[in-house]
Amino acid sequence: MAQANQYDSHEPGEHPKVFVSYTHDSEQHREAVLAFADFLMRHGIDVVLDRWATDRRRDWQAWMTRSITESDYVLVIASEGYRRMGDGTGPNHLNLGGQSEAALLRDLLQGDRATWTAKLLPVLLRGHGKEEIPKFLQPNAADRYEVPANTPEAAESLLRVLTRQPRDVPPQLGPRVVLPPRSMS
Repeated sequence: MAQANQYDSHEPGEHPKVFVSYTHDSEQHREAVLAFADFLMRHGIDVVLDRWATDRRRDWQAWMTRSITESDYVLVIASEGYRRMGDGTGPNHLNLGGQSEAALLRDLLQGDRATWTAKLLPVLLRGHGKEEIPKFLQPNAADRYEVPANTPEAAESLLRVLTRQPRDVPPQLGPRVVLPPRSMS
């Protein structure tokens, strides 16, 4: 019997919890991520976003680690800055939060590939391409989620994964076909 994992526990109607991982490439990018997070919240996705956690002084490393490991999914928002941090080619003195998040995600993926491949979802917002997805997230060999606009139609593939509502489902398995022999020689 197949063992159920923690990601199969969502029942329809529950609100999946997602951590949004992104780099602060520009004010325009930060605003696009904020608008995307707001869109998700308005459509039943419980979003953890750093910009919504500024009510007090925090140990951001501990907050990020706890938030990532307690979330059902981590949405990695692709950008040039995130690719550099994720691939380890960015300047060491810049985007320290992005470097920490990417390092933790690489380590979690390395430690349990099956679990974290399903949890780490690369997202391409409008104006971004697959070349901005860090190599450790397999931009060419694994799924990625393009969200060209903050609408349910434009985000359908991502929303279906987050809410476990597949677009296509297999039909019910019928009885095994019985085929008579072709010859009685």
